[in-house]
Amino acid sequence: MLHSDNPAKCCSYCGGRDHDYEDCLKRKADAEKQAPTPREPQPVDGRSPLN
Repeated sequence: MLHSDNPAKCCSYCGGRDHDYEDCLKRKADAEKQAPTPREPQPVDGRSPLN
């Protein structure tokens, strides 16, 4: 049996064998999709800015 000097890689997020969890492109893309979107600032006095 051949033993490589390189440690085995396996991504626990997508199951890919060519990268580790930290380097997973799918995980990073999914995280960007789930990032909170900026909300409009609310007025301090509680009134609508259109009034």
